[in-house]
Amino acid sequence: MSPIRVPSTLSGRVDWTFVGAVAGLVAIGTLAILSAANMTSYYNAIWTKHFIALALGGVLFTLTLAFNYQIFQDQSKIVYGVTLALMVSVLILGTAARGHRAWLRLGSFSFQPAELSRVLVVLVLADFLDRRARRMQDFSTVLLALAIAAPIMFLILKQPDFSTALTFLPMITGMLFCAGADPLQLIFVFGYGALTLSVPLVITLCQVRFPNAAPGSLPAFVIATSKMGLATLAVVVAIFGSCAVAWRLATWMRLQVKPVFFGALAVILSGALLTGVAVNRSMKSYQRNRFVAFVAPRSDAKGAAYNVIQSKVAVGSGGVWGKGLFSGTQSQLGFLPERHTDFIFSTIGEEMGFLGAGLVLGLYMIVLWRITTAARLARDRYGYLVCAGLASMFAFVMALNIGMCVGLMPVAGIPLPLISYGGSSLVINLWSLGIVANIYARRYALL
Repeated sequence: MSPIRVPSTLSGRVDWTFVGAVAGLVAIGTLAILSAANMTSYYNAIWTKHFIALALGGVLFTLTLAFNYQIFQDQSKIVYGVTLALMVSVLILGTAARGHRAWLRLGSFSFQPAELSRVLVVLVLADFLDRRARRMQDFSTVLLALAIAAPIMFLILKQPDFSTALTFLPMITGMLFCAGADPLQLIFVFGYGALTLSVPLVITLCQVRFPNAAPGSLPAFVIATSKMGLATLAVVVAIFGSCAVAWRLATWMRLQVKPVFFGALAVILSGALLTGVAVNRSMKSYQRNRFVAFVAPRSDAKGAAYNVIQSKVAVGSGGVWGKGLFSGTQSQLGFLPERHTDFIFSTIGEEMGFLGAGLVLGLYMIVLWRITTAARLARDRYGYLVCAGLASMFAFVMALNIGMCVGLMPVAGIPLPLISYGGSSLVINLWSLGIVANIYARRYALL
């Protein structure tokens, strides 16, 4: 058996396919930003801040590639403390914009700590799950992992930034699955989150589509459930009753299902209902408008659904080749809102066409493929779990942003990684991908 040849230089250990895909996304994003912001009055400020963020992100990517990533595991408690301190400081010292107190101002620049907190939580959870390797089948491990992320998510919700907090759930689920947690436990946890989110969607749908529902009808009952009254209590009682009947039927049929399964199912279903109703009652008007735009886009075409409709028009009008940079009618004439930030993929679809949009998706697939490759080749379990968390996060954010641009997902104020305008997002994404490159470069146990 021939010995493994370890490259002697750092450049020989770098995943240049990964670096090339990242650079390609950044280049396309830069062109799209310069085009989308062309007609704005603050165009000079946008490209100046973007190139400063790009330079800083490139430096951080290179520096992160050069040192040992295991320092984050050694200092995980400090990393977690810094994360909490940052999120608390936002609520105390942060500046408010668009209804969110989510930014810390550093001179003429603003920094959004919530973007950084997601990556730091990945680093902390990877250390925790690495230390719990022998107890991954215990449900306590899942609960403790959620408990670690819960304070950060709570502080983000206090800003309030529901969209960023939402990204934690698939990230944590992906890490737990890759760490070896019981899939049934993960189904319960992820199902709780999915059901919680579906409750406001269903309530909004009934309120928009059936505003004058007849008493006693199903839409009227759903709307009554949203008031946290007797109708809500009746549903909770029905859930527990149905689970009890299902347990008796399973016993009668001699199925090998533990009673705790039905009890957990009842708790999760009723808990998701109550949490979803609470979320529905606490939503602000602009957040509810995002749900309206998703479930009934034609009900308020000039109001709540305006962004989504204009985004779909922009993507569809691009055709195969696109209209050309600086030539998109929806973006250049200002019909498409947030065209250089949240809806930049629509700008790409309009001006670069199906080929440009397909190229972006292809580059994202290469990035995700190389992150999973770095995870598979990682020298230790910690590096493997860090890559798993970052891959889950990037995949979900990418799918959520692109999905909302084409009307397949509710609108969420989340930038498209490496492409949307936003200094905090670009710098932190490049830094986190530098960690992935570091894990790949140190994949040999001798390094």
